[in-house]
Amino acid sequence: MNVYDSERISVMLINSGWVETTDAAEAKLIIINSCSVREKPLQKLFSCAGRYLPYKKNTGLRIFITGCVAQQLGKDILEKAPYIDGIFGPGSEYMIPDIIQKGIFPFVSNETDFLEREEIFPASSRGNYFNRHTASVTVMHGCSNYCSYCIVPFVRGREISRRSKELIDEINLLCDNGVVEITLLGQNVNSYKDPGTGIDFTDMLYEIAEKTPVQRIRFITSHPKDFDEKLAKSFSEIPQLMPYLHLPAQSGSDRILKKMNRNYTLSDYLKKLELSRKFCPDIALSSDFIVGFPGEKEADFNLTMELVERADYDVIFAFNYSPRPFTKSFKLKDDLSTEEKLLRLNKLLDLQKKKIKEVRHRYLSRTVKVLVENRSPKSNSFMGRTEHNLITHITDSTEKDIGKIIDVKITEILENTLRG
Repeated sequence: MNVYDSERISVMLINSGWVETTDAAEAKLIIINSCSVREKPLQKLFSCAGRYLPYKKNTGLRIFITGCVAQQLGKDILEKAPYIDGIFGPGSEYMIPDIIQKGIFPFVSNETDFLEREEIFPASSRGNYFNRHTASVTVMHGCSNYCSYCIVPFVRGREISRRSKELIDEINLLCDNGVVEITLLGQNVNSYKDPGTGIDFTDMLYEIAEKTPVQRIRFITSHPKDFDEKLAKSFSEIPQLMPYLHLPAQSGSDRILKKMNRNYTLSDYLKKLELSRKFCPDIALSSDFIVGFPGEKEADFNLTMELVERADYDVIFAFNYSPRPFTKSFKLKDDLSTEEKLLRLNKLLDLQKKKIKEVRHRYLSRTVKVLVENRSPKSNSFMGRTEHNLITHITDSTEKDIGKIIDVKITEILENTLRG
């Protein structure tokens, strides 16, 4: 989501006459787009901003903070970093060109009413400024689930869906500029509902497949409680929809899931996995897990381990619990030591490494479709992604293959990637 927001801000400034640079010494404006889902990125924000302070003194550089930390801390950012010139919460970034022109510094906008305004989805004029063959398109903003550990509803507001026509127009524009694959973004895409026509997310997938030339479609994130047979069935009926599903479990313990306010049980979750495989037997599954949630006992953690052993994920994303302000769980006693959390996290990741070798063995010697994206920064080979969203190193590809979907025979299963 933050990558998409960063691109949207860049395009807005390019359309306002700015020129993008990768050299901080040349920049007149640096925007740091922040994340506050966990504590660590928040801590990194100020060290990142401080690195640009010498340029500010020498060149008159302006430094802006956008994203969730801007919304969470607002003007309090100025207490730690008084050299910041602008603070823009999600949904108020559209004001940046006007604030620059008027020279209003320091400027702070983290009012929650901006989260309900249509300016968060300005008329699309993105094109493909970034010369890539993949692109992300946000279908909705915010979240209304209020999981007890999650700060997102408080910094991005309640769910607001985009109009499907606007999405279709944006995707067509991207395809006209060379995009082959799109990823539809939302905190919970299953909650999508067109504010005009009322169509749901699955219906919109069919519309995108019918009304745009995009060759590949992915989406994240799907909430297990809302994943239904209609959406599962679309994997078997929409050729452009890639066989990859990210379905965050967060825990394998019913007791912890209830404390997390996830509104499903382990049994419910396993039925969703079965449903996805019923309509797409070869689907690749991924999941998120939080380790060390308040009150998590060894038995709860073992249930999570059992789920990972059973589910045959292609990949998991696991993190230690991080207390976030405003959330319900922030008031709970964080009763596990950092050492114990780390021990459990490493144990979970070690299990997944073992499982990956088993699960990905099914790709060995198979010929798969790979969208070639770029040259590997670490070797002379080219890289791309399979339909199952696995990064693949291609030994005999060339520059002319970039942006094309080619057949690749998998010859080796590496730790995090494939080779063919």
